[in-house]
Amino acid sequence: MKTEKEKMLAGEVYDCADNELLTRWHKAKQLQQEYNNTLTTDAGKISDLLDKLDVQTLSVDPFINNAGKEYESKKEKWYRLKVRCSYELGDYAKCVEYANNAFAQPIKWHYNNLNWVKYYRASSLVQLKRYEEAENEFLSLGNRIPNVDSFEVLYDLYMNTGKEKEAYTNLVYKFFTSGYNVQHLSLYEKILEMTHAGKNSEVAALADAFVYKVKEETGKDLTGASISDEYKDMNSSTLYDRFYNQLMENLDAYIERYEGKVVYYNKDKEFGSIYQDDDDNLFFRQADYIYDEVVEKRDVVEYSVMKTFDAKKQRPTTKAILLKTLYEDINY
Repeated sequence: MKTEKEKMLAGEVYDCADNELLTRWHKAKQLQQEYNNTLTTDAGKISDLLDKLDVQTLSVDPFINNAGKEYESKKEKWYRLKVRCSYELGDYAKCVEYANNAFAQPIKWHYNNLNWVKYYRASSLVQLKRYEEAENEFLSLGNRIPNVDSFEVLYDLYMNTGKEKEAYTNLVYKFFTSGYNVQHLSLYEKILEMTHAGKNSEVAALADAFVYKVKEETGKDLTGASISDEYKDMNSSTLYDRFYNQLMENLDAYIERYEGKVVYYNKDKEFGSIYQDDDDNLFFRQADYIYDEVVEKRDVVEYSVMKTFDAKKQRPTTKAILLKTLYEDINY
């Protein structure tokens, strides 16, 4: 014979005055009150309260208010909170486990919850030294989370795992796509560190002068900083242009550079591919050329390779960036 709880969960007629159900109802009210009185920053307390719920019995049906607006389901909220709390409490293995369990549920995700769950999972993978999995997850996330820059995350990941070339490739590409803006000081300081790690003194001197002027013009502390007499009368905008050109002409001092031949180009959509001997042809966009050039099939180009994520195929991939034409292959 079924209990009243089993009847209720099965959608059958049940006795709402059943002692077990009444006890659980009062307990639920108590837990709800405790949760409402708990600070959102108290991850330990929130996690303990979540543990008192049977997640398997929570509904996956979204909540819909009287105005017809749809909100997250109880099960979605449970996993969202549990994954976050596990990460904040430093229980990284459990964070990954809860996230994996969440992905296996028939949950209709709301707001940006799914991406946040992926973010905490990926961050936990870094802590667990499962770097390749973490890298792929961050690549798939892109910049889908407000106030979380995937470039920063990947840059730190590469630098902390001895992959300086990959880190610098992402760094230079970020510099290339961001353009000139004195609010990008933290980016420019990373570029400055990179130039000093290289062997081109002229590029490093220009980086020093450029960062100095950005700090000067934005009222930042200049203690211990200096600038060459050659550059002290220039503003940061002028120095940016000079530094940009020098850096782009000396990329091989900091990142891997390759040569290849353009074998396909769509002029309307402004993308194409570069031939590779032992792999699929390498995708590129005209927007990723260093200079404004006319792109032609059979051009031999210089480029760097950056990891990215193919949203259509749902897998990591690569693309060519920071391209420039070397010559036209007339024997093509």
